[in-house]
Amino acid sequence: MRKGFTLVELIFVLVVMAILTGGTFKAIEAIFIRSAQAKTLTDLSLQSQIVLDQVSILLYNRIPNSVIGYTPGGICEPISELTNPRPILEWLGTMDDELLRGDYDGFVDMNASDKASFTLSTPNSIALVTTDVNLIFAGSFDGGSEEIFACSGAFGWHGATSDLSFDIKNMGVDNIEIELPLPSVIYEKYYLCKTAYAVARGADINLASTCITDLNTITDENTLFLFYDYQPFKGENYCGDGGIGKATILAQDVSAFSAQEVNNIIRLSIDMDKTIRGRTCGVHVSKQKAVF
Repeated sequence: MRKGFTLVELIFVLVVMAILTGGTFKAIEAIFIRSAQAKTLTDLSLQSQIVLDQVSILLYNRIPNSVIGYTPGGICEPISELTNPRPILEWLGTMDDELLRGDYDGFVDMNASDKASFTLSTPNSIALVTTDVNLIFAGSFDGGSEEIFACSGAFGWHGATSDLSFDIKNMGVDNIEIELPLPSVIYEKYYLCKTAYAVARGADINLASTCITDLNTITDENTLFLFYDYQPFKGENYCGDGGIGKATILAQDVSAFSAQEVNNIIRLSIDMDKTIRGRTCGVHVSKQKAVF
């Protein structure tokens, strides 16, 4: 009667156990990787959608014809006339919160206005602090004050003049008084603006800017930023390009962000990438959204 295993039998058992253990480990690893991949895909999908929704809401309340594409170093083009993709998207925003509150309705009573002094009669408007507010006339068909080239003399982008944006001297109840120089033409509809916006990745800005370091958050070239609280019509630039204002983080892991306009519809595109431990390739998400 045998009382033990032979060496061959023992080696055979150890080999079988090693194979089973290795197979089990590989199966568990595969399950973990698939789970991590699914979670990362869900996270990136949600993050990219949130970013597009946030930017589209701000863009929806834009000043017509004010949207530009910009490349650091001075290359500025209207979004509708891009000759090459531009890494930075900028636009002037309307004072939509005040509009929704009913502080003003954006229309001028042409008959009651004093054209000599350019005091506009603006029924349904209240007195507002106007130190940092500019007025821009809508013009015909709500396409802007006139056929303009946004980067040359219209709104003050990146050192240009601001011929179609007017300082407000006083905004009282039912009237607005415009500062010199006065516009050559006034229109029935107008917009009020107190800030511009810029969207840019860390790869295209100065990450050492004070407004970014003040966030006390780790940032890199794939961090997507929103810049605001600056006024190009007063000669200002966003803080990530040597200017002033504030910044906030829209998302991390953004490998590309772009915008283009076709028939007055702006199409936003975002790409996000994230690596997963244990995989040679990461997870990639690409989304688009149209802004009317």
